[in-house]
Amino acid sequence: MKILIAPNSMKGSLNAFDFADTVEEAFLACSSYFEIRKLPVADGGDFTGEVLARNFNAQTVSLNVTGPLGQTVASKYAISGKKAIIEMADASGMKLVAMYELNPMIASSFGTGQLILDAISKGCEEIFLAIGGSATVDGGMGLMEALGFKFFDKNGTELSGNGRNLGKVHSIVKKELPAHLKINIVCDVDNPLLGVNGAAAVFGPQKGAAPEDVQELEKGLENWATVLEMHAERTLRDIPGMGAAGGISLPLLTFLNAEIVPGADFVLEQLQFSEQVKWADLVITGEGKIDSQTLNNKAPFAVAKVARRFNKPVIAIGGKVEVEASEAFDGIFSLVNGPVNLQEAMQNSRQLLFNFSSQLAKTIKSLLR
Repeated sequence: MKILIAPNSMKGSLNAFDFADTVEEAFLACSSYFEIRKLPVADGGDFTGEVLARNFNAQTVSLNVTGPLGQTVASKYAISGKKAIIEMADASGMKLVAMYELNPMIASSFGTGQLILDAISKGCEEIFLAIGGSATVDGGMGLMEALGFKFFDKNGTELSGNGRNLGKVHSIVKKELPAHLKINIVCDVDNPLLGVNGAAAVFGPQKGAAPEDVQELEKGLENWATVLEMHAERTLRDIPGMGAAGGISLPLLTFLNAEIVPGADFVLEQLQFSEQVKWADLVITGEGKIDSQTLNNKAPFAVAKVARRFNKPVIAIGGKVEVEASEAFDGIFSLVNGPVNLQEAMQNSRQLLFNFSSQLAKTIKSLLR
């Protein structure tokens, strides 16, 4: 039986590659009857850069950059030919900041801009920018500052790029960048820039914003959008996904040849996922939490969509699963078979996944006899 294992990462515990390896180990330990292919997937969230980099056999570039709170951090990105694969979280991510230090009023995406600038200097002409996991709500102001753009208030005072200064921007001095540069912004949400579903209201509190900060960030982003839309000569704020990563896409669409791409569909296309599904008899996917949000085209849902086109059954495995998501899959299972402390479950996720996958393999084998 041919089984394609195509999981997303389980945030905080197993990455997508470890997830796939664990399921494979369990199935092969059960029986040599199973033939396995592994194709870890992503949707713009955690580990997207690594999934794409390994797919393209890309070379890792290490670089010290300015982290979200101004500290120097060891970062990286990957290059394949003239293509650069950059994960925003590696330069401007929440994982680089202690929870008690998170502060989107002062956090900057400057380091992400430094990675882009380095890729340009190395001759890259296309950039895949995965924007999940950021610590910033600076509208990409810091990123553009790193690329050489300058921002001024109404008195002509130059501003640094951060959330607090968004509302002060009055004018911009542009920096010329290669006209042939193409940026694909790989995004896993469709939130607009402003409003109750926007960057400040939804993501601000996750990144340390107090209620008064959310209000200031909302006003700042509105001002920032107004200034940039004058340069772009079109409305940008309502484009789906513009609110992701604190609005980082806004200046990229204004000044560069950039496009927001739906993360899961884009990644699966790059992985040539359809060809792998054709080979399989069964597809196994999963992630840490499978719920109603999964149906918003998160990676497991996108995997199931493709599999359904080829009439292939799909089983989804999650640390936590909710019935709302069951309609997308032929089977949906939690790797936890009873009450358990969340921290304990995350610490033992590999063993729990192996145990569940072993039982699943035995069940499938018995049904096929």
